[in-house]
Order: sequence, then C-alpha cells, then structure tokens
Amino acid sequence: MEAAEFTDDIRDGMQEIANVAVGQSAEKVAENCSAFIHMPIPRVHLIESADIMMALTTFEESARVTAVTQAFIGAGVSGEAMLLFSDGSLGELAALMGHGGQVLSDAHQRELVLEIASLLIATCVQGISQQLSLDVMIKHPALYGQHTLLGEMLRAQRFPWKRTLAVELNYRFEGFDLSCDLVVLFHERCLAVLFDKIGLLLD
Repeated sequence: MEAAEFTDDIRDGMQEIANVAVGQSAEKVAENCSAFIHMPIPRVHLIESADIMMALTTFEESARVTAVTQAFIGAGVSGEAMLLFSDGSLGELAALMGHGGQVLSDAHQRELVLEIASLLIATCVQGISQQLSLDVMIKHPALYGQHTLLGEMLRAQRFPWKRTLAVELNYRFEGFDLSCDLVVLFHERCLAVLFDKIGLLLD
C-alpha cells in the first residue's frame, strides 16, 4: 500500500484511535498532576515535510516555543512525537507541576518540560500502538528547542522523510492558563504498514 492511498476511512480510523489514546493521557495527567485535561479533537493530516506547520494549527511561525521530541520504533512502524509549549505558558506549567510562585531557571524549565513530555508522549504513543497491536519502543525525550521562534526551528530541521502522517493533539489544562500541542509524526517508510493495521482494525 502506498502513502498516496490515504483515504477518508484511514483518516477517520486514525482519529478514533488517537481519541482513545487521548483519554488515556488525560487519566495519567489526572493521576500525576491532579489536573483535568479538556479532551482535544485529534487532527490527522498527510503532509509533505515542508508543510509541517500545517500540523501545528494553534501556533504562529513567529511564536517563541520550547519543544521536546521523542522517537519511537518497532514492528515496522517508526516516527517521532513533538510536544510544544509557548514560552508564555511555562509559568503555568510550573504551577501545574507544583512549582507555582517560583522563578525558574532555564535548566529547571527544561526539566519540567521533559517530565511532562515523557508522560504525555509515552501515554499517547503507547495508546495508539496498543490499539494497532504494535510493539513499539519509545526512546528518551530530547530538547528540540528552547525559547526559539517556531518557524526558525522547523526550517533548520531536515526531516528524514518526504511525507508524513501527522496526528495533532492540543491539550488544555483546566484551572490553568496552559495548553500545549502534541504532534505525532509517522515516517513515510512505515505508512503502508500503518495504513494496513488501521484497515484491519476497521474491518
């Protein structure tokens, strides 16, 4: 199956799978941070690597962000997830994680972003892979950019694919002026396997 065979059924199926994974993420955050997440509506795009901004609908290219990436691989499927916070929301992230009222250094902010990224990304990717009966290994999160213009950060990155299936999730935390974007990117070389697995689940 070629990437060009991306259909409305595949899109809808992936959206439903992501919906379940979001619910699992919300439960994990509630357990760890005592905060309720407003359930995002997943957005599913098949895009060219040059059009990655299309998968980040809540950010402008001129936004300053702190971003984390986390790769995953296994069972014929590979990709990476990217979690982005606007710089203006980092104080609220600190409050969410029990550090409200403190002036945090850049190093401490990085620690908090990596911690919440590990929680949100791992839960979401595991939720997707388990529904598709995929055994996926998730690597450690890595800082992608800090206090960086989003457009500049993305233009400096050479993605290892021409096309990708992108699943965007925008999380909002009740009681905090805080939201973040999680986008899961599936590498082009695994799309045939991914689409086949989604098709089997739909049958």
